[in-house]
Amino acid sequence: MDNFDRMKQSEETNKLLAEAFGQILNVNNILKGHSFKKSYTALELFNLETENIPKLLEPFLQKSGLATLVGTSDAGKSTFLRQLCLSIVLKSKAFLGFKLNPKHHRVIYVTTEDDYSSVSYSIIKQVNSLKKKIKNLDVSNLSNLEFIFDTENLYENLKTSIEENPVDLIVIDAFTDIYDKEINANTQVRRFLNIYSNLAFQNNCLILFLHHIGKNTQRKTPSKDSIIGSQAFEAKMRVVLELRPNFKNKNFIDLWVLKSNFLESSYKEKGIILERDKNLYFSNTGQTTNNIKDQKKDNKELVEVVIKYHKEGLSYRKIEEKLKGTEFEISKTGIGNIIKQIKND
Repeated sequence: MDNFDRMKQSEETNKLLAEAFGQILNVNNILKGHSFKKSYTALELFNLETENIPKLLEPFLQKSGLATLVGTSDAGKSTFLRQLCLSIVLKSKAFLGFKLNPKHHRVIYVTTEDDYSSVSYSIIKQVNSLKKKIKNLDVSNLSNLEFIFDTENLYENLKTSIEENPVDLIVIDAFTDIYDKEINANTQVRRFLNIYSNLAFQNNCLILFLHHIGKNTQRKTPSKDSIIGSQAFEAKMRVVLELRPNFKNKNFIDLWVLKSNFLESSYKEKGIILERDKNLYFSNTGQTTNNIKDQKKDNKELVEVVIKYHKEGLSYRKIEEKLKGTEFEISKTGIGNIIKQIKND
C-alpha cells in the first residue's frame, strides 16, 4: 500500500471516528436536555426511555419549558418567587417542604415592578429566615442569583448570559411589562412566547412568568380562565400556579395548581395553605383548602344571609345582585340549591 492509499484510508478512518464521536455527543446532549436538532425520529425519542418528566420542584415545576404564577396584586407573588430563587442558589434541599432538583444552582430574576432597594430589603429578611432553616448556609452563593432591572434587549441579553453561564430558572416579573403588543391577540402572544419557549428548551432551563388574574375573580373558584389576556398565554404554559389570599385567615395564602400537563388531578382539587410571616417568609402549614364552591356548601354565614333575603321576598336574581362583590358572592343556581336543601331539611 503506497503513501497515497494510506493517507486516504487514514482520512476515511478519521471521518468515521468523527461521525461516531458526533453521534455520541448528540445522544449525550439529548440526555442532558440540550437539543441541537430541530427534529427527532420516533425511534430516537423511544430510546430515551423517559419514564418521568424531570422536575425542578417536585412535583409541580418541570426542569425546562414555560410556567407561570398568577394571582392578584396583594397575594405576595414576587415575594414567593424570590424565596424560591433564594432556596435554589443557597442550595436548600427543599422549598415549602417539596424537593428541589437544581443542577447549576443559578437563577436570573427579571424584575420590572421593584427597584434595587425594595428587592434588597426583601432579600435580607428572607435570607435571615433561611439561615434558620439551612445548616451552614453560605451567603456567598447569593452571587448566583442575578437581578435584571433593565429589560431593553432582554431576550438577547438572556440568551447570551445563559449560554455562557447556564441557569436552572429564569423568573420574569411581570409578563405584561415585557410584552408590548395586544394582550388579547392569540397569534401575537403565542409568537412572542414561542421565542422564550425555544430559549428554555435549548438551554434546558425553566422560564417562569409572573402574571395577573382579573380583579373580580378572587372570590370565584380558582380557574385558569381568570388569567387576564389571551387564552394563548395559558395554552403555552406547561404549568399554571395561583397564589390567592386565604378565604378565612388573612395571614394565610393559598397555593393552587390550575394546570399541569404531567400532574395527576388530585393535586388540583385542593389548595395548599401557606403562612407568610413578618419577615416575608412563606412556610407550608401542612393544611389544605377546598375551592370556593365547596367552601360555600359548608358556609353557615352564607346560608343565613341567603335565608334572610329569601324570607324578605327577594328573588334568586335579586339575592345574587345583593351578594355580588361581597365575600358571599354566589350564583342563582347556588342560591337555589341552598333554598332547596333548607326545604328538604
